[in-house]
Amino acid sequence: MINKTFKKTMMTAAMALTALGLTACGEESGGSAESYPEREIELTIPWSPGGGSDIEGRLVAQHTEQNLDTSFVVINSPGVGGTVGLEELAEKEANGYNIGQIHEGLLVAHHTDITTINYDTFIPIAAMSSSDQILAVPSDFEADTLEEFVAYGKENEIRFGGTVAGIPRVWVEQLGKELEINYNLVGYEGLSEAIQALSGGHIDAAIVDYSSANEFVEAGLMKFIAIGTDERVENLPDVPTFQEEGYDINMSINRGYVAPEGTDPAIIEELAAAFEATAEDQEYIEAVNNVGSSVNYMGPDAYREYLDKQNELISEIVSEISE
Repeated sequence: MINKTFKKTMMTAAMALTALGLTACGEESGGSAESYPEREIELTIPWSPGGGSDIEGRLVAQHTEQNLDTSFVVINSPGVGGTVGLEELAEKEANGYNIGQIHEGLLVAHHTDITTINYDTFIPIAAMSSSDQILAVPSDFEADTLEEFVAYGKENEIRFGGTVAGIPRVWVEQLGKELEINYNLVGYEGLSEAIQALSGGHIDAAIVDYSSANEFVEAGLMKFIAIGTDERVENLPDVPTFQEEGYDINMSINRGYVAPEGTDPAIIEELAAAFEATAEDQEYIEAVNNVGSSVNYMGPDAYREYLDKQNELISEIVSEISE
């Protein structure tokens, strides 16, 4: 017969092992919100290095580290219009150490049946920056003004380059209809690929942002035709807006950050507070402005409301395109 002392010893050991196992599980899942963060945070950017999303995402990571007292590890995971990396993120542990960047392109990919995930697959943390979009052409393209571009497009088919499964598809459709030009869209995986094709003269036009394309303009490989803002911007004073040329066209991207569904709300709030502190930091503001974008902070609730509205709008636009 097993004596009572032995049984008591075994029970104590079993309880200790159970507690140890629970502690290990807690550490694996990120621990409690009270001790967050205890290690580095992985930031998934679902695009290739060098594009506007990558540049702005790395600025966010760099300037937010000091507000969270931890480091960010940026992971570029491009593919299928930015959906591969986000599909991977959706499957990652909801522990506060896995977050990712999104913009309106995910909504387009969802409504064009490229992916089943959408913005509401995740929990919104914050929007951080807004990037104005610019119509660009190769430096040797025969049009130097928007008027000449439209005239060319009425006589010839303009080959745009961009992500077929993303927001460029919507913009190209809007431009084509508003400008009443002949056009098609050549598919590229992300803006950096489209810019390389444009600078090499393989396509006629692309919709770009300042941070991704300005060095190519300065190198004489491409030129800006018009910008999708209400008024001219300070860093491109000679580039006219579509509005002033008589076209009702606005184009911009709001880049934000999300976490897998199930992430502790307290951790979401802590991340949002850190992002807000970053958005108010003058060094971050100047860094974002220097790459031709602007800070546009929205917290979890405001960002979700924004995405709700964009989702409805993009759903309607995609439906019109498909008709």
